[in-house]
Amino acid sequence: MAFQQQNKMQKQDLMTQLLHYAGYWRLFFLCLVLGLCGSYMYMQLTVPQYKIKSTLLVLEDTKGDGMLKGTAFSDLNMFKSSSTVDNEMEVIRSRDLIYKVLSRLSLQTSYYTKPLLLKREVYATNSPLRVETFKLTEAAYKKELRLETIDDLRFRLTDGKYSGVFRFGEQVSRPAYQIRVSKSKKFRNNSPDLFVKFSDLRVLAEAYSISKLVVLPVVKDANTIVLSLVDPLPQRGLDVLNTLIELYNNENVEKRNLIAINTIRFIDKKLAFLSGDLSGVEADVENYKRSNRITELSADAQQSLASSGDYSQQLAETEVQLELVQSLLSYLGDSGNSFTMVPTTLGLKDPTLLNLMEKYNNLQVERERLLRTNRIDNPLVANISEQLAGLKRSLTENLQVIRKGLALERNGFMRKSRQFEAQLSNVPVVERGLLERSRVQGVKTSIYHYLLQKREETELSLSATIPTSQVIDRPAYSAIPVKPRGQLVYLLGLMAGFAVPLSFVRLKSRFNTKVSVFTDVEAVSGNVKVLGELTHKAIAGPIVVHRDKTTTISELFRYIRNNLQFLNGNQRNQVLLVTSCAQGEGKTFFSVNLGITLSLVDKKVVLLEFDLRKPDLLKDIKMTNEYGLADYLAGDKLSVSDILQPVSGSPNLWAIGCGKIPRNPSELLLSNRIGELFEDLKSRFDYIIVDTSPVGQVSDAFSLAGFADSSIYVVRYNYTNISDLRVLEDIYTHDRLRNPMVVFNDAKKENRISRYGHYGYN
Repeated sequence: MAFQQQNKMQKQDLMTQLLHYAGYWRLFFLCLVLGLCGSYMYMQLTVPQYKIKSTLLVLEDTKGDGMLKGTAFSDLNMFKSSSTVDNEMEVIRSRDLIYKVLSRLSLQTSYYTKPLLLKREVYATNSPLRVETFKLTEAAYKKELRLETIDDLRFRLTDGKYSGVFRFGEQVSRPAYQIRVSKSKKFRNNSPDLFVKFSDLRVLAEAYSISKLVVLPVVKDANTIVLSLVDPLPQRGLDVLNTLIELYNNENVEKRNLIAINTIRFIDKKLAFLSGDLSGVEADVENYKRSNRITELSADAQQSLASSGDYSQQLAETEVQLELVQSLLSYLGDSGNSFTMVPTTLGLKDPTLLNLMEKYNNLQVERERLLRTNRIDNPLVANISEQLAGLKRSLTENLQVIRKGLALERNGFMRKSRQFEAQLSNVPVVERGLLERSRVQGVKTSIYHYLLQKREETELSLSATIPTSQVIDRPAYSAIPVKPRGQLVYLLGLMAGFAVPLSFVRLKSRFNTKVSVFTDVEAVSGNVKVLGELTHKAIAGPIVVHRDKTTTISELFRYIRNNLQFLNGNQRNQVLLVTSCAQGEGKTFFSVNLGITLSLVDKKVVLLEFDLRKPDLLKDIKMTNEYGLADYLAGDKLSVSDILQPVSGSPNLWAIGCGKIPRNPSELLLSNRIGELFEDLKSRFDYIIVDTSPVGQVSDAFSLAGFADSSIYVVRYNYTNISDLRVLEDIYTHDRLRNPMVVFNDAKKENRISRYGHYGYN
């Protein structure tokens, strides 16, 4: 039962709060409308932003085999360059690459139109005029140029206070800039004025690199990455991403081809040298045969020569390798080649040498990439230069070791070759001379063919190089802008339109020190009896209840009259003591109109003006008296009939005024004649209404509490201080007044409570 009662009270409190907020419905409605209007204006004034994105598949190559892995050229060991997804993401968002993209698209120039008060940006492809820049200074980035079309041949340029007329295609030179304005396909004679602003491409590239361009993998550790950016001009975003992907792939191919190109140059130099040498040897053989009339060698000589030729071939290969080693040593020893790539070693197969040369070439590529965006004295560049110097020393030492080994191998082959040459000592001198010349010719020819084959293989591998990235989804954008999001903007507008008045009402209630809702009084004690509630007085004058007129407030007084029978358990409420906490809360107004309301049902009612300090009761009903309660209590000469007066206009209503204001009202209220007064009046009247002083200021009402059947405590909305309710709490706690009941006065719509208000009469 207690739980049900508590649940019922919580529902009533919630309903009271809702009704309290409902009293401010006009404020809520206005704020909601303003919130929606603000959202609409924001949507109209905000430039929509569109998201453009593309998906790339990056071919990761951690071993450096590149695209040649598994092909006929996989044994060349000349094009290794490792790459990872993380590294390629950093390359894509590098400022240097983005700068090239912005420069190619001429994005240092922005075009705007101004319809009404809103500036709108126009992409260069849709602009009626095109501005070509030749020179831009720092001052140019702070200017806004206005281009006004005069006719098909001329336009007016306005730059701050400067204004000039120029012809289309004519170069315009100003201290801050040099430009040329030309017409585009979108040009019309009635084209609106165009506003032009310039941007520093370095700053713009940095903005794209840091925040505008987003490069992320689709999932962690995946080879697929997503490029995205947000731009108010979708076509510009598409062009930026397309150009970025194109330049990235081009640079990637150039990087992978750089070593191959250097190798081809090295081979070309060796082929040019061998070509001349081989021509001399062939001419010598031809002249020797012609002079000695030789056609072929004997079989024995051929066999000896074959064996000797095998060793000679091996000797020649060793000499080639020695020559290559010597060439590489000379190449590394040349100071002019300190920061160029080392050519491929071709026939050298020493793994340590190959590893050192691969590291050396990779560092050269990295140094060249850093020098594109940094100065030579940059610590990163200097660090790589030091590493290159160390690798160069290691390469030189390794080549010297290889050269010693090849020299020993060559000496061995020479000894074997001399042995077979001794066997040929019996061969005719002419035939031996021919064989020697043919052998030299064969060695030179084999070396020439070997280098020529490697050059062809290098060129084929160069043409087979493809980018390390593949476009999965080409750049595209959604027709729905990502900013501003209409649904979210309108939702926030509605939330703001609701939150602002709600916060206002809550703050107003929190900082309000006056009683504004029923719960302020109910918080004093859960047993508060509410006799009724009176609305704000809409008519002038203290009397609002009339026999022949019905108003909202008069019906509320009738409601209070009926409640008097029920709130006291059907006990007799003959003597009603009316008080309040402070002056001005309406206790006298309530006493007078309650007396009139009771007299309308043929009940005899008397009003007692027991506020002996500031009496107002008789003044409100426009009566005067010669003698009153103070005179009656001060002596024993006056009777009740001497001070009792009928109220004009109300046949069943009488009043007893205060009389002469006494000097000692508190002592006067302790007179023995008060009991005689109430006994006499009880025998004459059905109701005795006692209008007393405020209990929050003086204790007069407590002196009369023993003679009252019920006490009515008047609380005035937006007037009674919440702190003063401690007096009411003390009354309920210590039973200082008999059967206390509360009446709320001066209720407006935001204060009224459904439990006691008569809303049907509003």
